[in-house]
Amino acid sequence: MAIVKSDLIKRLMDAKKFFINGYVDEGVKIVQDVLKLSPQKEEYNWFICNVIESVDCKYLFTILDKIGSSFDISKCQNLKNVVMCGIIQNIYNTHVDLALNSLVAQGKRDRLEDITKEIFKVNPDVNGEILYKLAEALRKAGDERDAVLLLQEACKKGIKEACSNAMVPPPRSVM
Repeated sequence: MAIVKSDLIKRLMDAKKFFINGYVDEGVKIVQDVLKLSPQKEEYNWFICNVIESVDCKYLFTILDKIGSSFDISKCQNLKNVVMCGIIQNIYNTHVDLALNSLVAQGKRDRLEDITKEIFKVNPDVNGEILYKLAEALRKAGDERDAVLLLQEACKKGIKEACSNAMVPPPRSVM
């Protein structure tokens, strides 16, 4: 029996519906079945990007834990959603780390700055580790001013590495 690509896509869309409705295990089973049948898994990488865009934060990390390794999320354009879910849930994990590193690698300084503007609006009590890691990403992307501000906030929340990195060198005097 030949596997028709349109059937596989339809099954992935069914999995997405399960994820959106909170039936993570059912969706995972469908995705795993589709990936077993497909000789070219990278052809379906768009699916994980679509899931990142669509699912509620309370399910995102569970889904990524279960099927994320089958896909390359670093190619997604909506990685801000992964970071924002970490902020909302006060979770810093490998998915948030990968998203931040990918945003830096993609040169998405604007997305990192958008996250910085929203961080305290979505979670006024965001943990210091997230602040510190976001500050490091901003610094790598070339935004020293926002990085220092976040490092200062992370320092206030007890992240020692942030305290030692929050100092801004004084401007050089020209003589």
